Amino acid sequence: MSALLVLGESPQAQQPGIEARHMPWNSLSFESATVEQLASYRRPSQARGQATFEKLLDAAHLLIEEKGVDDFSLANVAERAGVATGSAYHFFPNVGAVFIALVERYDRVFSEIVSEPIEASAVDSWQDILELHFEKARRFINANPPALILIIGPGRSWQSKQVDTIGDSHIAIAMMESMERFFVLPTHPPPAQLLHLGIRILEGLWELSVQQHGRVTKEFSRETTRAVAAYMRLYWPSHLQRRAPESVEPDVASADQ
Repeated sequence: MSALLVLGESPQAQQPGIEARHMPWNSLSFESATVEQLASYRRPSQARGQATFEKLLDAAHLLIEEKGVDDFSLANVAERAGVATGSAYHFFPNVGAVFIALVERYDRVFSEIVSEPIEASAVDSWQDILELHFEKARRFINANPPALILIIGPGRSWQSKQVDTIGDSHIAIAMMESMERFFVLPTHPPPAQLLHLGIRILEGLWELSVQQHGRVTKEFSRETTRAVAAYMRLYWPSHLQRRAPESVEPDVASADQ
């Protein structure tokens, strides 16, 4: 964060006595590459290939859950999936490519989690939404050890981190859209970029929890929410303008139908 520029108090933060710091947001690029450019696996182009591809990923997920990543092999994945070893190598040239495909899959799940409708009665502030998102994500990652291992655990590689960074940018957009259902968000810094940096703070603290406890604990999750909210309050006021109820309720009502 050495590139932070002090520009005086943020007009958005509206917190007298607190000097807000501004990132040079226009210089940030959260998608300097696409997953397609970074991924070393072959994407299926037909329905039959897609089915085989998903079977291989399902098998890989189960194997990591049972044995971890140390003795992981494509031959074992193919055997567990019930497909020819050659089919596995058709999509994945190596073990690392499988891990990258799984990280991409898990990030899609996280985007879906934060896109789930939230009852208006559960939200008094944007911090409430942040806490709800983080708690849902915590439950998912603890219930899915392969996701924990590959995203914030010992199964990460530099390439998988890059793919996860792109996935995080999509998660941040989904979080922004969830918050926009309830509140009028400040436009600067760009909300999705601010939330993306919040996700990176989350991953750092959750990684520490995994190192110490083997999982993301409730205590670490609470501290993570406090840390991310404190960072975001450098740019956002504690209370944002609430949208009219009629602009919120239809989303929840449509989800119940």
